[in-house]
Amino acid sequence: MRLSDLSSGLMKFLTYFFCFILFGSSSAADWPTWRGPNSDGKLSEGGAAFPVEWSPQKNLKWRVELPEPGNSSPIVVGERIFLTLGKEKGASCCLLCFNTKDGSLRWEKEVNYGKVDLTHQTNPYCSASPVSDGERVYAWYGNAGLFAYDLDGKELWKSDLGTDYAHIWGSNAGSPVIHGDAVIISAGPGLAMRLFAVNRQTGATIWQKDLPDAASQKADQFKGSWATPLIIKHENRSQILLGLPGSLRSFDPATGAEIWRCGGLGDLCYTNVMTDQSRAVYLCGYGGPGIAMRLPQAAEAGDLTATHRIWADDGKSRNRQRIGSGQIIDDHLYLVEEPGGMICLDLTTGRKVWEERLGRKSWSSMNLIGDKLYVNDQSGTSFVIKPDRSGLKLLQQNPVDPNQHTNSTPAFSNGLIIQRTDAYLYGFGS
Repeated sequence: MRLSDLSSGLMKFLTYFFCFILFGSSSAADWPTWRGPNSDGKLSEGGAAFPVEWSPQKNLKWRVELPEPGNSSPIVVGERIFLTLGKEKGASCCLLCFNTKDGSLRWEKEVNYGKVDLTHQTNPYCSASPVSDGERVYAWYGNAGLFAYDLDGKELWKSDLGTDYAHIWGSNAGSPVIHGDAVIISAGPGLAMRLFAVNRQTGATIWQKDLPDAASQKADQFKGSWATPLIIKHENRSQILLGLPGSLRSFDPATGAEIWRCGGLGDLCYTNVMTDQSRAVYLCGYGGPGIAMRLPQAAEAGDLTATHRIWADDGKSRNRQRIGSGQIIDDHLYLVEEPGGMICLDLTTGRKVWEERLGRKSWSSMNLIGDKLYVNDQSGTSFVIKPDRSGLKLLQQNPVDPNQHTNSTPAFSNGLIIQRTDAYLYGFGS
């Protein structure tokens, strides 16, 4: 073997090794979790590959019918799209795998739960999105359990994380996330509220953190968190951030121990925590309050409300229902509230810079793809927006088929936008 060949082979190995360390076994072009590769709805590069304009008549690659409605969002691993939905009023929990090239169904795995849990008509069963580590895909069905499959649909393990989750608006809406060797689950809301780390290879529980103060006394109490955990690394300290009734909290991913909390939240938490390099923001739903805080240094712990909270509002005079998560760009937060208005907040003060009507009601979260914001309303119409603190800069409005409804958030992978409505799964691309 020539020295040049050996050197070339070594360089290829090192390139693959460091890419594996940085991104895991899934491709950097994948959308392996709800809200994308980093669970924050951001793709900083490759934005030009995605269309700005689409419809059933333009840039539609494929469209397939779905057997049941659902609020969960699609994820993408390679040429596979994964999606959860419930059948028979949730007595059957399903994970479906589609082909990115033509939308054809690769496989479907059904869990016969056999019971009908509480939920609301606006929140169909199996509302938690799946997650993948590039080798396995995990589906969280609440009382029916957590299930792991290989990418070809072979069941690898299942884990019972409790059967006492109950809320009249539905439980298990928080999607699982991956951290190291663990699947992190926010289990609830309702009569029980827990945080879990589960070994992603075996399904064994690594730790369990009970959150009794975040649970409700009755299944019909207006209290709970439907939020998905956000894992960040700040000041060389990894932590799980989660909005819970009463406070924004941080937990140690290795042990589940609480690190810090910042008070000022209400009883209803739907959005993800939104962060930049130095701050965290949480906005409650149903007219509830909002807070912004300075992210603490590595040695800071405990109740940080008095020392780290930047601002707080009571929500009574200016806040509407917030379900979808937004995007922080520089010193401003862009968010679509449930009634369909888009707002821009000044993060240094919490004051509303502007508010403009965008579309119909919306539960979907906002993605920042390249330098453009993408968000859809409940009709499935998507809006492409240039972020601008001076006012709404709408670049394009993109409808789907008539009479559609969705509470899902699209996935973005390899130039393809995958959008779910209650009736269809769409693939749009240039």
